[in-house]
This record gives sequence, structure tokens and C-alpha cells, in this order.
Amino acid sequence: MAEKKNPANGKVEFPKGFRPMTTATLRLEVPQKDGWHRHWFRGTPERIARARQAGYSFVEKDELEDEGVVNSFDLAGDSDAMGSTDLGTRVSVISGDDIDAKSGQPGRMYLMQCPEEYYEEAQRIVDGRNDDVATALRGGLAGSEQESGVDKNNRYVDFQRPGSKLKAKVPDLFIPKKRST
Repeated sequence: MAEKKNPANGKVEFPKGFRPMTTATLRLEVPQKDGWHRHWFRGTPERIARARQAGYSFVEKDELEDEGVVNSFDLAGDSDAMGSTDLGTRVSVISGDDIDAKSGQPGRMYLMQCPEEYYEEAQRIVDGRNDDVATALRGGLAGSEQESGVDKNNRYVDFQRPGSKLKAKVPDLFIPKKRST
């Protein structure tokens, strides 16, 4: 027999930030910001320098206070805390997979952002480069007179050459996908 609920009991109130245990939790999930692309970068000096050259800037803690929090996995910490473990104003977390050889401290990941236009332009450049590689692999320059000797010696697929009995065909694996933006 099914148990009946008591109508005198009020509606159950869930705590702030309630998520059932059965749902996935992304460790580095942060709120989106209109007009900006956010990305986590490894805190090595060369990665941060390259990100700065690409137009990225650090996300400060006060920028996320109104928007939400970085998922906090602190066992005994405050569940309402933002989740950033940086002692300064930048949003960062311990990466958990590397140790700085000089200081012996765990590596950090920093949340950075750049204007959406910068990100889209960078993606167009990457897509163009990938299209050039895919064109060559589909048979554009591979096996032709314009291909360098080094390329011919390092090729995995042998293309049919005039007079060759080999009937190799390049698989059509490189159909470009349209980027969803």
C-alpha cells in the first residue's frame, strides 16, 4: 500500500545551491559572461604570457560574486564560499595534477577571459589551418610534384602514383564540421 503524504507538512525547502548526488558536477564550471569567452589556463609563466598576448585578462573574484561561484570541493570549508583558492584577487584553483619543480607547490589554474571577437578570430585562424591540413590529407598536395621529400618519407598512406599497381584511396575522414557559435 502506498504511503500517503501528510497535507499539513509544508513544501520541502532545499538549501541554496542544492544539487542531487546523481547529477554531474563540473569542477571548473563558471558562469558565462555576455560578450566574453572564459577559459582556464595552467598557471605556468609561459602559458599565462601567451594568454595575455592573445588578449586574455585575469578574472577577479569580485566579478564572480554576483554571477555565482566556482565549484567548491573543500571538504570542511564553507559551502557558500566562492571556491577560488587564490590568496589574491584572481580566480584560481589548484590543478591537482602537477607540482612546481622549483617551489614544490601544487600547480594552479587561473580563470581568464577575452572579448568574444578575439576568441572567434582565433578560432577562424585555427579552422583555416586545420582546413589546409585536411585538404593536403585528402589528396591536395600529398603525392604531387609539390610535396617535399620529407613529407613523402613520413607519410602513413601511400597514394596511387601513375604506373603504380597500388590502389590506395584516402579515406574521407576530414569533412569539416561547422562550428556552432
